[in-house]
Amino acid sequence: MRAWIDHFFSALRWSSAGVADLFRGERAARMELAAGIVGLVWVVAIGRSLAEIGVYLVLVFAALAVEALNTAIEEIVDRISPEQSEFARRAKDLGSAAVMFMLVGTGLYLVLLTVAAAMGR
Repeated sequence: MRAWIDHFFSALRWSSAGVADLFRGERAARMELAAGIVGLVWVVAIGRSLAEIGVYLVLVFAALAVEALNTAIEEIVDRISPEQSEFARRAKDLGSAAVMFMLVGTGLYLVLLTVAAAMGR
């Protein structure tokens, strides 16, 4: 049991370091967090249910997770292929596409919540 507890706190430190690296080094992550907070204020202001707010928060955290993975891909690619290459371009573009899909999905959910509120649902 002690090993599990030690591992839990080690993982917490590693994850915290990753979060700090992400927000310190990636403007996009800071922008996504700010947009997520603004969206959260909006969802609360239009009176959506606790479940809908929860789903929105899950989407925001998922978008930040995808951004972190994209950043990791970019770090690895820059290390493996510092010169311009088709491999590097494709890997980075695919990571960026994953972030875009997540952000579009999150934005679409926000629009649907807004329309539902406007319709009185």
